[in-house]
Formats: sequence, C-alpha cells, structure tokens
Amino acid sequence: MLRMTAILGLLAIPIALPASAQDKETLCATSGEIVDAAVAERLGGADEQSASGNVIESLPDDKANFKPAVEPLVEWVYTLEKEQLTDEVAKSYVLACLSQ
Repeated sequence: MLRMTAILGLLAIPIALPASAQDKETLCATSGEIVDAAVAERLGGADEQSASGNVIESLPDDKANFKPAVEPLVEWVYTLEKEQLTDEVAKSYVLACLSQ
C-alpha cells in the first residue's frame, strides 16, 4: 500500500491537462486504465520497458497528456506478485486514487 501511495503522489503532480478536465475522477479513471493495460502487458509476457512503450503507444490522442504517468504506473505493476495480477488491481488502484 505504501508503494501505491507513492505512485498516487506522483499523479498529484499536474499532468498538463486543461483545468476543466483535470478532475479527480478523470485522473483516477485514466490512471486505472493505464494500470489495467500494464497488468495485461505483464501477463502477456512483456518486459517492463516494452510494456511502458506499448501502453504509451496505446493511449488515445485525448489522453496523450497522461504519457508521463505511464512509466511509474508500469513500474509499480511490475513490483506486484504474479498472483496479485487480476482484474482487481486497476479497480483497487482507482478506489485508492479516489480516496486521496
């Protein structure tokens, strides 16, 4: 949980989104999507560096401002034990993010 708090702290740094779009729900939901994609990459056998690149490439243009958040989120996912890599990782991440 301490690592998740540290990652959530990184996301508190403005990601250069327009002020109107930088609400907590958008931040947490998009970050959760990144976590979910990172889990899928890891389960698919990608190494951490490849996973970061693949997740960045998969971000739609309207979420391109989240690219700086990808690397620390992927790094965090790669610290988790394999048995933790379920659909619940992203859901738990979003709930923790929203509670900050």
